[in-house]
Amino acid sequence: MFKVLLSTVAIASVVLVACTPPPPAPPTRYVPPSPFTPGQPDPYGDAPDPQNPADTTAPNNPAAPPSPGEYPTASKTTNPTEVVSPYEPFNLIDVSDFKSGQLARDPSNQKIFRVP
Repeated sequence: MFKVLLSTVAIASVVLVACTPPPPAPPTRYVPPSPFTPGQPDPYGDAPDPQNPADTTAPNNPAAPPSPGEYPTASKTTNPTEVVSPYEPFNLIDVSDFKSGQLARDPSNQKIFRVP
């Protein structure tokens, strides 16, 4: 009887160990292949030069976050929830959901400005 119990416990422990899931694989990052062959010049002239890593002429390079002086500030009105856009046609824009100093977009021309 003891042998049967011992063999049952041994089989059960082997089955439990075999059912343990493997550790998750580390996430991988997809890097799309380059459309250009190395060493060939860029036919459109907008890819960075691989020989010069300081080349930042490509338009799709991520830009640094804007500094406070990069965008014009809208003008205040008598209504605290509206401002006058710094861009023509100088529309009144509702900024009730924005705090002072945040960036907003003029819906008429899609230009960005800072809320006063």
